[in-house]
Amino acid sequence: MNVPDFIARAARLHPDRAAVECGAETRTVTEIDRRSRRLANALIGLGLLKGDRVVVLHENSARCIECDFASARAGLVRVSLNPRTTPGEARYILEQVQPRAIVFGAGFDWLPPLLDDLGQQTLRIGAQPGALALDPRACDYEALLEHAADTAPSVAIDDEDLHSIFFTSGSSGKPKGVMLSHRSIVQAAANVLIEFGPQQPGEQILLLQPLSHGSAYFVLPCFLRGCCIRLMPQFDAEAVIEAMRSPALQTVKMVPTMLQRLLAVPQVAAHHYPGLRQIIYGGSHIAPAVLERAIETFGGRLAQHYGQSEAPSTITVLPREDHGRDNIGQTILRSAGRAWTSVDVRIAGPDGITLSAGVQGEVVVRAPHVMSGYWQRPELTAQVLREGWLHTSDHGVLDERGYLHLLGRTDDMIISGGYNIAPLEVEDALLRHPMIREAAVVGRADEEWGHVVVAFVCVQPGTLTAAQIGDHCRGLLGYRKPRQVFLVDELPRNANGKIDKAALKAAAAARG
Repeated sequence: MNVPDFIARAARLHPDRAAVECGAETRTVTEIDRRSRRLANALIGLGLLKGDRVVVLHENSARCIECDFASARAGLVRVSLNPRTTPGEARYILEQVQPRAIVFGAGFDWLPPLLDDLGQQTLRIGAQPGALALDPRACDYEALLEHAADTAPSVAIDDEDLHSIFFTSGSSGKPKGVMLSHRSIVQAAANVLIEFGPQQPGEQILLLQPLSHGSAYFVLPCFLRGCCIRLMPQFDAEAVIEAMRSPALQTVKMVPTMLQRLLAVPQVAAHHYPGLRQIIYGGSHIAPAVLERAIETFGGRLAQHYGQSEAPSTITVLPREDHGRDNIGQTILRSAGRAWTSVDVRIAGPDGITLSAGVQGEVVVRAPHVMSGYWQRPELTAQVLREGWLHTSDHGVLDERGYLHLLGRTDDMIISGGYNIAPLEVEDALLRHPMIREAAVVGRADEEWGHVVVAFVCVQPGTLTAAQIGDHCRGLLGYRKPRQVFLVDELPRNANGKIDKAALKAAAAARG
């Protein structure tokens, strides 16, 4: 089965159930089904052909889901831009994919001049009145739907047909276009259903990340099960806490930074969350101190998933039963969990040979939802996909029970005086200090040591000096302690909210 098959099945099973809520905007399953069919037919009628790329640039809304489903039904390839992307990043992606159409919302006043400058023959579709005001040449999204046929497009879809191109965050260079097939998207949806549900029709899930990012892989399984997807255009910690107090809400999906901000809301631990079954977090490393406080606050409702763009969202899982209060202080909470049911995970050395438990190496994955390759980069694809295995460039170790402990990106590993130092281990030690809010560690080239450890640290105002942080690390880290500590107000982040290690490496080199 492909993505359109699942959409049609959901429409038969749950026609009248609420499918999406975003502010005052609500759509039923039938409405999403019909509107996505109409949009698919409208795009075909405008001359788009199977395999053409459609870019979507929009804050979270029901229209994001309609565009996703419409592209899949028309055999088009959806390319979503993060609404926080910069014009420079958008230019690079648009140059790479050469889209035939772009659907955009309000607030992106830089987009029409960028499209004019690129000179591409791209059909522009304004999905909100504010978008139409930005670009008088844009077609009206609602008018296209109104005049299009309400029938399933007669486009044959194969499991290996391209469904979407997801551009990586580009934290270590230019973003790479990850090609995901219908097979990949369907299998990722099955993985989510197996581990996270939803369990029953009518449940509600609150997705807090942009639908251009990790939240997207939770849409299809929720739609298929008749679950209502609640969206917020912007993250607001107090609004999230209020939503979590509703008996109707069972699941919240977020990144660790959001979880940390929830814990900073006054009285968060005093509230009751009667319907809440799970808080799913992932997408970046979580500090042990933050996770332990979250468990104290929310109990055993937490669950972690680890994945990457090349194997969407579902490589390993640390389920709710591993988040009990009796595990606070245990190494299990510093892991990313164990392999998903459909996934094989091993640790490989530089020669590709499997390493024993307890030995560090590269995380290597085999699974049916792995990407088809990188867009227009066959050489890089051949380097990463070898003999049926995805080489993730993540550095880690498997313990005797099969729990994966991630140590950072292979490119971020610091070799100092002949020793391998994992930045995550140093960051975790830094974050044990209660006055340290955030920390990021990189390596800086050094004539004597090869590289030295450099830490960028955000502290509670007026509480710590760099020397005091060094003293804190000395007993915890020994030779792995930072040689330099820089106090900063904020850590740089890319459009996907991840810490920009490339920017920090440049800053460390400049200050060295």
